[in-house]
Amino acid sequence: MTSIALATAADLPDLVDDDASFVTALRDRGATATPVVWSDESVAWDDFDAVLVRSVWDYYRRPDEFAAWVDRVDAASPTVLNAPGTLQWNRHKFYLRDLEDRGVDTLPTEYVERGAAIALPDIFARRSWDELVVKPAVSAGAFETRRIGREDAADEQPWFDGLAADRDVLVQEFADGITAGEWSLVFFDGSYSHAVVKRPEAGDFRVQEDHGGSVAAERPTESLRKRAREVVDAVTAERGGDVPLYARVDGIERDGGGDGVGFQLLEVELIEPELFFRVDADAGGRLADALLDRL
Repeated sequence: MTSIALATAADLPDLVDDDASFVTALRDRGATATPVVWSDESVAWDDFDAVLVRSVWDYYRRPDEFAAWVDRVDAASPTVLNAPGTLQWNRHKFYLRDLEDRGVDTLPTEYVERGAAIALPDIFARRSWDELVVKPAVSAGAFETRRIGREDAADEQPWFDGLAADRDVLVQEFADGITAGEWSLVFFDGSYSHAVVKRPEAGDFRVQEDHGGSVAAERPTESLRKRAREVVDAVTAERGGDVPLYARVDGIERDGGGDGVGFQLLEVELIEPELFFRVDADAGGRLADALLDRL
């Protein structure tokens, strides 16, 4: 019987409720699926046939420890998915620069390395932006993320200096389209599965449900699916041909493109994304089949 460890966080020892249909699908297919806390040093990872990274939602607060864990579980020799190299690459948001170099349309971004002396007013002047968003390069759930208007740049400079003194930082143009909704398109083994649109609470820009955002299942156009698939293809090329087992492509629609529809990437989530199994009764089975086909 195939044994699978589903890596999770200490405060989510039983995974998140949304993963229930996926876990059931694995067990229905004869696999044992065991939630295991990634940071539990007593775990013998080589007891499992595979380790699937799921709700390790605290990894960004312990980035060095998480990076070391990825190396350790890789050395233990079970199959790790997504692949360890992909996990290490995706945990630091400077990966967006790699995808931009491969032709992916990403938000205009300044990549600020830790300790760099950067003045927010200078960015506004150089880029001609009216608003920007600052976020750490290793983060999740809008952690230490702030929206700043041009008129507030000087006042926000001390906060920005403190953030950039401790970590790499992204400074991005504020995406007006985020208020209309952020698409999350889910792919399993390179194939489109399903999608949702996340919308922020009125007056906010953060789409996470913890910050008042909402989620609704919606059907993307064929063109939008094609654009998102191109992101997954770019990831695959960047990772030397390794197709991610699961990928969530987050972005916004914009006007433009040959058919009048464009897609601008915000993030591609390859570590611990919520996969919104709850909006598609068959999605858990699709991921279970894709996983077991690799083992």
